[in-house]
Amino acid sequence: MTWTLGTDHIAAQLAATIAFADGASGPSRIRLYTTDQPAAGGDPGAPHIVDIVLAKPCATLADGVMTLHPASGGAMVLTSGRPKWARWERSDAKLVADGKTVDAEHELDGDLTIVGGTTAPGDDSPTLQAGGLVLLGALTFG
Repeated sequence: MTWTLGTDHIAAQLAATIAFADGASGPSRIRLYTTDQPAAGGDPGAPHIVDIVLAKPCATLADGVMTLHPASGGAMVLTSGRPKWARWERSDAKLVADGKTVDAEHELDGDLTIVGGTTAPGDDSPTLQAGGLVLLGALTFG
């Protein structure tokens, strides 16, 4: 038998996630990394290649779905590379979540889908070019 959470319980969990992410003095952010994904909250092993700053509040909750909102129209790619994973963290560096990045063709295999760029044969995430912009589309939890 498997427990099924009620919709009110799920909404409360998502509201708590928003409150936690916004709990530091500055905005939370999503950073993309080209290294192999460490254990949750572990050392990324290299600097991020993209830093997407979220608005504050970072998300809205409607009909049981939490949708993240960027602070601006786009984030510049700092260094060319193929992001393998993303970290959502507060401005005080406390972990909100880590997740795998993939391209649209592999979206069921990942947590954050990147559309655009070129995915090399055999890869599941596109290469992003330094100086390009990353736009945060509909990123929902629910």
